[in-house]
Amino acid sequence: MKTYNTVYRCRECGATSYQRVLERSANGSLQATGEYKCTGCRNVFASLRDWWQPRPPMDFQSSKISALEAGMR
Repeated sequence: MKTYNTVYRCRECGATSYQRVLERSANGSLQATGEYKCTGCRNVFASLRDWWQPRPPMDFQSSKISALEAGMR
């Protein structure tokens, strides 16, 4: 049996599959919500791109408190 590598994996847990999120409508039928649920970690994502695309790096900025402001505290 061949094994295949894919770049499409959950950004949280690495699972390679997802399911569409379904909800029951007012008339009782099941309808897709447009969201996707990872089959590994069960997190819900707004789009497939959100499921596989790595999170952007956090932009941390150091606080720039002047000496005058620091002395006033």
